[in-house]
Amino acid sequence: MNTKLKTIFLILLSVMFFSCNDNKEKEIKFDTSHPLELSPNISWAVIIDPYAAFRIDLDWDSSVAAYSRKGDILQVLAKSYDEKSAVWYKFEQGWLPESSVTIYSNRLKAKNASEKIK
Repeated sequence: MNTKLKTIFLILLSVMFFSCNDNKEKEIKFDTSHPLELSPNISWAVIIDPYAAFRIDLDWDSSVAAYSRKGDILQVLAKSYDEKSAVWYKFEQGWLPESSVTIYSNRLKAKNASEKIK
């Protein structure tokens, strides 16, 4: 009988020992690389053309300021209309027409869309 109790005790002890899990709280890391990515007042654009030419002004005849590639994510700084009521978006590099971009309400949506079209 004494051996059975020892066996049961060892089994219970081993079950308790191996069933214990590590209850240490894991550190949650917050990505601060883009602090404005969820801001409700900021729009984000994904370039949909293979190569997009940024213009200095809201005009197709305006000089090219820079280039961007398909899938690039940019923060929209302004939105305006030209003489023909075409929509143009302003970025740090210059202006792009609406036909070259897709606009998203936050950077996370833009990033998801960008990964799908690349």
